[in-house]
Amino acid sequence: MDELYFYDCNLNIKSFAGMLENPTQCYKFFWLDSIMQLVARGENEFTFLEVFAGMIADAWYAVKEYHLRLGPKSVDGTSFNLLERAVNKISENVDVKNDESRDIIIEKIKCNSKCVNSEMQDLAKNVPYRLLSSFVKELGGNNPLWSKTGKLISYFEMINKKRCLLYTIENGRGLTKKVIINKLWNNFLIDNMVTIRGWIKMKKIKYLQDRNPGVPGLIYKLEPEKDKERKLENVRKLWDCVIDINGVGFKDIYSKRHIENKYAIDHFIPWSYVANDELWNLIPMDGNLNSSKNNKLPDWDAYYKKFCDNQYILNETIQTNEKAREKFEK
Repeated sequence: MDELYFYDCNLNIKSFAGMLENPTQCYKFFWLDSIMQLVARGENEFTFLEVFAGMIADAWYAVKEYHLRLGPKSVDGTSFNLLERAVNKISENVDVKNDESRDIIIEKIKCNSKCVNSEMQDLAKNVPYRLLSSFVKELGGNNPLWSKTGKLISYFEMINKKRCLLYTIENGRGLTKKVIINKLWNNFLIDNMVTIRGWIKMKKIKYLQDRNPGVPGLIYKLEPEKDKERKLENVRKLWDCVIDINGVGFKDIYSKRHIENKYAIDHFIPWSYVANDELWNLIPMDGNLNSSKNNKLPDWDAYYKKFCDNQYILNETIQTNEKAREKFEK
């Protein structure tokens, strides 16, 4: 018989929501998101090393590709942020491309963990425990128990029997300590994965935007460029399908000519203005015109209605044609 699948009505959602409040550093966001990605793979027990490797990998693109600041720097330019320092150390000592896949970065971090051992050990002193502070408010932020990890782990075990913490920690040596997700929370995390990770991303972006005030489109600078290219490949396949179905009736909004196979995917509102790769802003256009359009805003009176007409054709085709619908889902 399958295990009974249910939510416990006593899950403390308010405490869960409070985990990411009042951050002094960005570690909470990266720690929880790394845990969520492990849970998404069907895991509910994992070592500190696994979670920290995921955190460093998730910080990789922001630091190496987009040069974002994850925290304050000293007068001489040295970063106080442990994740930022870990990314730079790995980059200097291990052969990793700036836009490498997350899984490969994680494996290289694990294989070269000694390189960033001091940063991970420093993270291990507080991050795994402090994230649970919203569940144990009676301790208070300055309670000496926070600095006694052995006793703190035992305390969490005791509290978990009464209040159902998100996770407990299995004692061990250094980075071999384990995070154990409470079974009553596991189903909740899986069923609400997209919403929870979106919430974490929102909090993370707000934190990073405050520390990188002059950087536009920060939301699009947390993943490698090649991931964006893969998304645009799917956009092109969808437009290929729509153009094929609608034939000569589908025309380029600028040249008014029927769009042939050699076309470009264009940002109607240039990327430099909105930093946006979403489908509503992407249209096919004559490839010969794309370079001349460059980063100029299109003339509203001349092109907006034509843009809307093509978007209408796109969405109508998605709704009425199964093949187009399948490509839209991708």
